[in-house]
This record gives sequence, C-alpha cells and structure tokens, in this order.
Amino acid sequence: MRFVVINCGPYATPSATNIRTASSIGAAGAVTLNGSLVASGVATLDQPRRVLFTSAGNDNGITFTIVGTDWNGAYATEVLTGANATTTYTVYDYKTVTSIVASGASAGSVSIGTNAIASSRPVFLDWFADSSTYIQTDTGGSSAITYTIQLSGDNPNDPVSGSGNTGYTSARWVNSGTAALVNATSAQNANQAGIPTMIRAYISNAGSNTSASVHVNFNQSGMVSY
Repeated sequence: MRFVVINCGPYATPSATNIRTASSIGAAGAVTLNGSLVASGVATLDQPRRVLFTSAGNDNGITFTIVGTDWNGAYATEVLTGANATTTYTVYDYKTVTSIVASGASAGSVSIGTNAIASSRPVFLDWFADSSTYIQTDTGGSSAITYTIQLSGDNPNDPVSGSGNTGYTSARWVNSGTAALVNATSAQNANQAGIPTMIRAYISNAGSNTSASVHVNFNQSGMVSY
C-alpha cells in the first residue's frame, strides 16, 4: 500500500498587479517587478499558483520568460506569449518569481499578478501497484473551493521513453473520467481506474474564499515497489 497526501490552499485573493503594477515595457530585457508581493526583486506568492499577465495592447509579438521556483522550491521556468488586449497566464505554478524577461517592447501597459487558478504538485504513481487509485478528498465542510483531479501520461523524468522531453511546463493534463472528481466542491471518495504517470488536484477558484482549502489522499493498494 502507498498513499500520498497533498493540501491545496487556502489561497489569498487574486490580484492582477501584485507582482508588477501596470506600466509600459520600453524595450527587450528584464521587466521591473514592483508589486505588493515583491521584496528585494523577488515576488513571493502565498501559495504556488499561476502567474497572470494583463496587456492593454497587442503583445502577441513578444514573449515573457518567467523564472522562479515551484512547490518544492525547485527551479522553474517557461516562456509565455503576450496577450492581445486581454490576459494570459502561465501553465506552471510558481511559489516565487525571481525574474521576468520580455523579448521586446510592449504595445501598452502590462501588469503581472495572480489569478484564481492553481494546482497541487504532481504526484507520481507507481506502475507496479494495482490498476486503480483510491482518492479521498476533504474540504473541511466548506463548498467554497472547486477542485478537479487531473491525470497525465507524460513523464518529465524519463527521457528514454520520449515523454521525458516534454518537461513539466509542457506536460499534458486531462480531467479524471470519474465524474465525482471533476468540479467538486465537497468531500469525495472514488476510485480512479488505470495508472497515469502523474496525478494532481487542479483548483479553478483559488482565492474566492481565503479560508477554503482541499485535502487530498491518493492511495495505491496492492504490491508496490520501493
């Protein structure tokens, strides 16, 4: 038997400007981080979560390279294409943002902050265990947090199989086929069939209630190699 426990939340209220307040970017290079979460040039988020970019103009022609750390304090980076008079956000969750570099000048003001999207660290399952995982969730009686259990067949740690070339920021995730584990707002007990490479909890309304959280127990039974 093998079980892994994760906790998501509670999350602070999102802010579109808590990493960078709105102003134009004049040229390619390091972007000034001056939001309320920034100290000594580093933004420290309340919980690992997505980083939101809001562009007043058409920034589709430039990219932003985000560098920071993730749930485990490990180095994390990705390249994000700018938005066209709207918002865009990272696919990875950042606990800190240490730098952001723009590939060119922005068309208008750009602010950087957080949105209501977050996910837990990826949990790697054991292929030698039984072909289902028992999942138990608990929201502490609150219905103010919405979560979905997501699965991935990609393996960023295994370049031999080919799937390792994706990297964490390119891993593909799909919602669980178990209806009770999709857009859930209460405690659930369900079996997830099969053994995906990775599994996680995805939060779609992080910070809509600053005291709400979800506790998830992934339990693989049967013979497990150690």
